[in-house]
Amino acid sequence: MECRASFGVMLTAASGRVARDGDVRPETHLSEVAHAFAPGAALRHAARLGHGHINDTFLVELDRGGRGQRLVLQRLNRQVFADPLAVMSNIERVLDHLRRTLAGFAPEVRARRVLTLVHTGEGSAWTCDSAGEVWRAYLFIERARSGATAGVPAEAFQVARAFGEFLRRLADYDGPPLAVTIPAFHDTRRRVDALVAAVARDAAGRVAGCRKEIDLALEQQPLAAVLLDLHEGGLVPERITHNDTKLDNVLLDEITGEALAVLDLDTVMPGMALADFGDLVRSGVTTAAEDEPDCSRVEADPELFAALTAGFLDGVAKLLRPVEVEHLAVAGQVVTYEIAVRFLTDHLDGDTYFRIGRPGHNLDRARTQLALLRSLQRQQGAFRRIAARSAIEAGVGS
Repeated sequence: MECRASFGVMLTAASGRVARDGDVRPETHLSEVAHAFAPGAALRHAARLGHGHINDTFLVELDRGGRGQRLVLQRLNRQVFADPLAVMSNIERVLDHLRRTLAGFAPEVRARRVLTLVHTGEGSAWTCDSAGEVWRAYLFIERARSGATAGVPAEAFQVARAFGEFLRRLADYDGPPLAVTIPAFHDTRRRVDALVAAVARDAAGRVAGCRKEIDLALEQQPLAAVLLDLHEGGLVPERITHNDTKLDNVLLDEITGEALAVLDLDTVMPGMALADFGDLVRSGVTTAAEDEPDCSRVEADPELFAALTAGFLDGVAKLLRPVEVEHLAVAGQVVTYEIAVRFLTDHLDGDTYFRIGRPGHNLDRARTQLALLRSLQRQQGAFRRIAARSAIEAGVGS
């Protein structure tokens, strides 16, 4: 396996195949990777960090000549990110820009509000292990926790505000164009087409066991065009967006509960602000887990929606157009539908994309998203009124 040290060059395998993520246990390379980012340091302890579906993330404790240091090491999933070096180029540019927007703050404040990439001894923001896998390292932000507590409006507000501010701070980005790290990421029509194709090929022999879910998903096809039609018609602009706005992707201060840094920047690229808000609603509007097996417990909470809307609009300030504000309530439906379709497609294909923890895990996830979608649709009138009231209070969209 070879890892070529230049951006824009794909990783290649001597055998002619690209290793599937998980072919080699990443834990076996932690000492090697830690040494690349901290030459001469000894690895004291390592543990998995977070519950991400895609990359492998570890918190490592190092001994650097008697001085302790904690880093976050992440192995990028090359099955998902075909060009991980383009991902890293994007992240470096985005972090540099965000840091400049906070130039008036003290260095210790900036270090808690923006992630800090650690560079190797050769000055690179990434390294390859002996199996050819790409890794990066961030400084661990102390006295912080990942994500809001489900069902707590004040914390939902903080996370939403952080994502809104993220959009606003990147609105004047004037550096080199960011790479599209996953093409057609929020093209919901293509996601539905992929589901239809998965049903037709029935690669894992699972179609018969989830006909109900397939029918429910296909009945909702008109949702797939809602945001795309706005964008293609020139009504909503392309912006630099996060594209993975889950509650877990913002750090909160352990003491104050204030939002700190936005995490998981792999999918930062051109997109729609409405998709970011929609994914935020999907993640934060219910107390049910994303894979809740009891769909009767999946309900959209108007108080949480109000907190998410108010926080997002506070963070984004005057950036959004009126038409974007008008579609905040439906955005949650669209992205919830899109993710339901993706989970269901992956289940039918044999769980090749999202990491699973049990048989039928992706089917449970799809069922949960479909249940949440139904709840959002039942309450859409109330949610539209909440969004309109939040916009008036924030003085945006007009």
